[in-house]
Amino acid sequence: MSKINLSVLIITTALLSSCGFHTPIKNTPLNASIVSEKSNAFASELKTRFNQSANQNLTIQIGPEVQKQQTSSYTSGNVVNSYTLSLSVPVKVYSANQTLLLAQDLKASLHLSKITSSQADRLQIEESYTQLRNTLIKKLIRRLSKLNEN
Repeated sequence: MSKINLSVLIITTALLSSCGFHTPIKNTPLNASIVSEKSNAFASELKTRFNQSANQNLTIQIGPEVQKQQTSSYTSGNVVNSYTLSLSVPVKVYSANQTLLLAQDLKASLHLSKITSSQADRLQIEESYTQLRNTLIKKLIRRLSKLNEN
């Protein structure tokens, strides 16, 4: 990068930051009251993602997780070689005055290959479900942020 390009980049950045330029997204902190069963791992993880000091202006009803493990392929000796894992969580979001804002089954899936029946592979499957859960939480938080903007 030449010195002229670098200096133009620095000057442009300084001008944009000094004039108060910012992205047009309203960043209000998210917090919600979560209603679910006590043993729901999705709800427990979702609670950690909220700003606990913000006002609870939403109520989220979370149903039980549905985990599916389908066999995708076999080896020549009729041993399972790969799985398709899927996770589905029903979610309903209500406003402060109990108006239904969102009712959706959040879904995500993942393909695992070269699986045997060992303990390490069972741990890999559990870790994959945790990864799917985090993917669904990110999707839900993005949707809640859009609802919160409005």
